Amino acid sequence: MTQPETTPVINILIIDDHRLFNDGLRAMLADAPDITILGQIYHSRDALSQVRQLRPRVLIIDFNMPEMDGLELTRLLLTQHPQLCILILSMYGESRYIDDFRKAGALGYMLKTSTKDELLTAIREVARGNTYFDPKLADQKQFSNHADDTFLKKYKLSPREVEIIRLIKAGLSTPQIADKVHLSPYTIETHRKNIYAKLGISTVAELVRFAVEVGI
Repeated sequence: MTQPETTPVINILIIDDHRLFNDGLRAMLADAPDITILGQIYHSRDALSQVRQLRPRVLIIDFNMPEMDGLELTRLLLTQHPQLCILILSMYGESRYIDDFRKAGALGYMLKTSTKDELLTAIREVARGNTYFDPKLADQKQFSNHADDTFLKKYKLSPREVEIIRLIKAGLSTPQIADKVHLSPYTIETHRKNIYAKLGISTVAELVRFAVEVGI
């Protein structure tokens, strides 16, 4: 007799300095059967140690926090823990903010006016490694720019790898890319090797040709 399939549990950390919102978010997600809240963080300075200790799959991060804002924290966390799936919660829907977070490596961006069902959809999508932007954002499509799920699955590329391909195509060196995306040169070289392996290529010229052909 075959055993029924079980839904993988998504382990989450919530990072928001507003205690009322942080606690309310935890309460809202508490009855989702596939979600476990590992903890709540009220100060961005505590994020690194808690991520290291609790090893979450998904981080829900507030856009605007004292000490270190959500964008800076996203960059710092992904430098040390590139496997993290980060979902941003924000009151701001301006395209420049969303694009900044996308470039920093966040997989999702949701408005704080989202419903419970909308937020659960976003959490489940980013936990799978997919990008997900709030459907209420009028300019959502401009941020996909070949980072949509179909494209990524076809070539087995991550949003971060697509970003690095664009920068290589633009002629940036490894140190320049590292500085631009706030990662170490070693991490950029690792991404480059992974990209080459996935695409079956071995030179920058081949990579640039691929980028031109697919429109990255």
